[in-house]
Amino acid sequence: MSKTNISRDELKTFMTSKPPSSSSPPKIRPKQAMKAGSDEAVSDAENLKKDLSLQRLLRESHLLDPQSSYSPYGQNRHKAMDLRLQELGTKSSLYHQRNMPMSERKGIAAKAFGREEIRRKEAKENGIILEKAAKGSKDIDTKRQRGIGAPSVGRFKGGMLTLSKRDVIEIQGRKKTSKGKT
Repeated sequence: MSKTNISRDELKTFMTSKPPSSSSPPKIRPKQAMKAGSDEAVSDAENLKKDLSLQRLLRESHLLDPQSSYSPYGQNRHKAMDLRLQELGTKSSLYHQRNMPMSERKGIAAKAFGREEIRRKEAKENGIILEKAAKGSKDIDTKRQRGIGAPSVGRFKGGMLTLSKRDVIEIQGRKKTSKGKT
């Protein structure tokens, strides 16, 4: 009997009592696969690293703009770190301020809206097509959705239901007054 060059795995599958499955492709040994695709794998990994660094640069490029940087001493570094933390999954920004007077908040929103208008106006003059403007106004006419079991009238605050005069009138209905009867 002459011996042929059969790998150990192939010999094992041949000697088993199970019939070979036609749906499963033949297994490629990891060493052979690494030799064949090692150059591609190295270049893919290198390209992936470069892609990630380019994406990070594009995300943080607005921080490099000299018009937007107010102080060159680390504020931009802190903002970049905050962006990276948000990307990793933090719930909110470190720079998000929870408590602020409403007038200041409205002023900031108005200033941002003005800047956006100027940007759109300049782009239109220069012939640049921009994305559609996002509409931030909510529908005031839509009725407020209440949760299951929540009262449909009044305000429930601190474990106590507070009814306004209007709510009481709605519940009781208008009082019928008779005119002219003595």
